[in-house]
Amino acid sequence: MLRRPIRSTSLKAVGYDPATQTLEIEYRHGGLVRYTGVPAELHQALLQVPGKALFVEQVVERGGFGREQLRG
Repeated sequence: MLRRPIRSTSLKAVGYDPATQTLEIEYRHGGLVRYTGVPAELHQALLQVPGKALFVEQVVERGGFGREQLRG
């Protein structure tokens, strides 16, 4: 999956596949997490909010999506 760099102190890049509703988040410390069942609107919201790491923590992590730790 192609991940695009984003401006964030703790997140490095974000990728999204609308066909499978899969979101990948790469962290600056090297971690990589894949979430499944994520609607496109949530991905767009993540790209727009100023506090991306907080959004991931409060919305994505608590959203009940499938979660797979791929690295780190």
